[in-house]
Amino acid sequence: MLEIKNITYSFGQHKILDKLNLSFDIGKVVGVVGSNGVGKTTLFRIMCQIYSLQSGSITLFGKKLIPTDIVFMPTEPFFYPFMKGSEYIKIVVNTKNELEKANLYGKILDLPLNDLVDNYSTGMRKKLAFSALFALNKPAIILDEPYNGVDLDSNEIIKHLIRTQTGDRTVILSSHILSTITDICHSVYHLTENHEVSYYSQDHFRELEEYLSNATKSKLKQLDTSIGEPKSEFQQ
Repeated sequence: MLEIKNITYSFGQHKILDKLNLSFDIGKVVGVVGSNGVGKTTLFRIMCQIYSLQSGSITLFGKKLIPTDIVFMPTEPFFYPFMKGSEYIKIVVNTKNELEKANLYGKILDLPLNDLVDNYSTGMRKKLAFSALFALNKPAIILDEPYNGVDLDSNEIIKHLIRTQTGDRTVILSSHILSTITDICHSVYHLTENHEVSYYSQDHFRELEEYLSNATKSKLKQLDTSIGEPKSEFQQ
């Protein structure tokens, strides 16, 4: 099990995470959702030691989590200039088996692996990063907004790969599109601006959907009350 215990993190006087506790089972896909600014990406960067841990602990199988145990695909993956897709894959993977998987994923996702990444669209870059990183044989993998900018067909393929190829890894997934989370996750954590955390199993995803829907309806009602009925400037 991957466990996060009592993590608190601040940027200056601004507290992003406050005594956060989460646990992720091996072999499961777990979603982490919440509004912009609640600390999802900050948490992921702490887990990968891009940001230094300020307080609390992160353990895998009871031992301190180390960077080589975890894979992180950021929202905007980095690529060196003048590099072909196939070259990126070869740099990222470590074994022949990983290379074969990454190339297969890239082919399924219709990537021109012999072309320069500089000529890729945003969605193609996201698919390339996913192909290479998801092929890695690591105990845990974090996918931060893997669907952003990706075409509909490829989104379905990515969801299928996560659903069927997770194996005995822990996959942690974030997305602002709730259906892409509930379609494939075994459970979901919802983080709020007030540092509250709610846990939802598959049997209770409907409760999360209703909670978020009601929150949106409340904001829309306030908006409609504030701006009133539209007035046409074209009536004679």
